[in-house]
Amino acid sequence: MTSMFLRATVITTTLLAVLAGPASAANLTEPLNPCYVVASEGQRQSVVVKAVGFSPFSNVDIFVDEVLQDQPATLFDGSIVGTVLAPWHEAGQRPFTLRISEPTKPANTVEATSMVTRLSVEQSPSRASTADRVRFRGRGFTTAGAPVYAHYVFAGKSRKTVKLGVPQGPCGTFSVKRTQFPFKKSPRVGVWTIQFDQLSYYDPKAAVRVPLTIKVRRMPKA
Repeated sequence: MTSMFLRATVITTTLLAVLAGPASAANLTEPLNPCYVVASEGQRQSVVVKAVGFSPFSNVDIFVDEVLQDQPATLFDGSIVGTVLAPWHEAGQRPFTLRISEPTKPANTVEATSMVTRLSVEQSPSRASTADRVRFRGRGFTTAGAPVYAHYVFAGKSRKTVKLGVPQGPCGTFSVKRTQFPFKKSPRVGVWTIQFDQLSYYDPKAAVRVPLTIKVRRMPKA
């Protein structure tokens, strides 16, 4: 399901007659978030849509980037309440537009702009020694004021957690330089996962997380 809206129900003809006056100027009663996060085409954050000022029990068109998403009916007071999905974006971040319009009364239109970002973390350079300093760049960590953490996981257990800093901007970006494996001793040979999230403890099912897989090999002696 790509969208969900409360549906109007006519209780009595008297109620309809009393409330079916001219609609006021349409507007959002809840502002859009500064940025929405998408992880894949099937994992996109919901955009809460709350608006008033439309004709009671009329259908409105909901557009995201001028693509029709839904055509719900307004409630008895000319309002709508529901959700649509943020648009898919392959890499980085970009603005998008939400528009709600009443086809029979084009003046009853409201439009708002926000941002969408792809949830991601990259390591540069992609190949490095475990003792090398690398740069971690990420985006999509939008929990306000919460730092980004890196959890070093081996054989299903967290071996170390490192705080990387508080992400910046509306879409929660960060860029830090750190030792790839900040351990006193060399990490064990095998497959490691560095999980990036905004929890100070390791949770393999964190709601927003990015796993980075690293294969640690033993270097041959010269």
